[in-house]
Amino acid sequence: MSDRRAQAAATLARLGLDPDAVGAGDVAEVTVAPLLAGAEGAALAAALGEFSNAGVAAVLVALEPRATNRAVRKEIRRALYRLRQRGVPVPEPPARAATPSVGPASAIEGLVSPFDARGERVIWIVRPLDTGGVLLIAAQLNEPEGLRDVHVVEAPRKRLRAVRQDLETGAGIRLVPADWRTLDALLVEAHERSGSTDRERDYLRVRPRLTAEPPRAPAEPVSTRIAPPTAEESAALAAGAASLLEEPELRGWYPTPEAAAPFVEEIAAVRESPLVLSRMAQEERVRDVLRRAATSLFPPAVLARRLEGTAYVLAESGRAPAARAALAIAQLVRARPADVLEIPLVATLVERAVGTLLAESTAREEEARRDNLVVTPGQLLKDRASSRPGRTRA
Repeated sequence: MSDRRAQAAATLARLGLDPDAVGAGDVAEVTVAPLLAGAEGAALAAALGEFSNAGVAAVLVALEPRATNRAVRKEIRRALYRLRQRGVPVPEPPARAATPSVGPASAIEGLVSPFDARGERVIWIVRPLDTGGVLLIAAQLNEPEGLRDVHVVEAPRKRLRAVRQDLETGAGIRLVPADWRTLDALLVEAHERSGSTDRERDYLRVRPRLTAEPPRAPAEPVSTRIAPPTAEESAALAAGAASLLEEPELRGWYPTPEAAAPFVEEIAAVRESPLVLSRMAQEERVRDVLRRAATSLFPPAVLARRLEGTAYVLAESGRAPAARAALAIAQLVRARPADVLEIPLVATLVERAVGTLLAESTAREEEARRDNLVVTPGQLLKDRASSRPGRTRA
């Protein structure tokens, strides 16, 4: 084996491909595509060019039009040139379907929804076509898991307005305008996070129909309608921001019962412990459980990102005070991730979620206890304390 071939085999192995299988022509487009879109796409293309067989050639020909990185495209073409020079049959590239020409990048529109309770949101990027209709890229994202799905549709503008109205009135999903390049960067980030090779979750496959520009660094959109709070303002704004949970966008921001259940069980165990604890010690143990619940149910980086995205929607829909409060809380969460339970909005979210389940659990236990002759040590202590006669002054 030549040095170049050995180095190529090492590159394939490092990226999770079997060099022996590739050498035998057993290489799948669906496996190679996400790797070419990654940080070592150019190195992978060069390595594949060292394996002289028709299977490699077919995969490189199929993937070359979909490569969005210029260096990767260039390396794929070099690899195909080398394969031709060695006499490997290289198929003709697939004929590209004729598509209507699109308008200038300055005419592209972006629309984004707020996050829902599970961190899901919708992004639309709309580019006009010379037919009078539009090219719509519609995607559903999750923070932090990434891209859920992406669809490309050509439709009349009238149809697009009707779908948008149906989303708002029927599903309660409000879309507000945003800079499309910012949304494009969020979609690229979400694609990379999901790591899926599904066509329904492959934004990089459809992105060339929108733009050939390199994406920006991912960041939440920033509204020009409000001034971001200063560090001094943030504490005051956050102190009175529990009312944010009354905004429709945040009303359902509570964890699932399944996620909160382990912390409910811990608190119940503290309260039922056979150890005789002072009220202060018991409350401190409960508070420790709530601290852990806060960082587990609402991871600080994720919560800050969701608050920043929601602040943009609030600002763009005319609710400046609520938007500034959401930004203030996001700033505090990023500055003090270990102390998120000290932030009133986070404390309210955690205590409502855990407290509701705990109340339901306690009610069930009380009902069961009435029919049970076995009494826990904690209940026995509580019952004995409550049965002692009160002292009266002589």
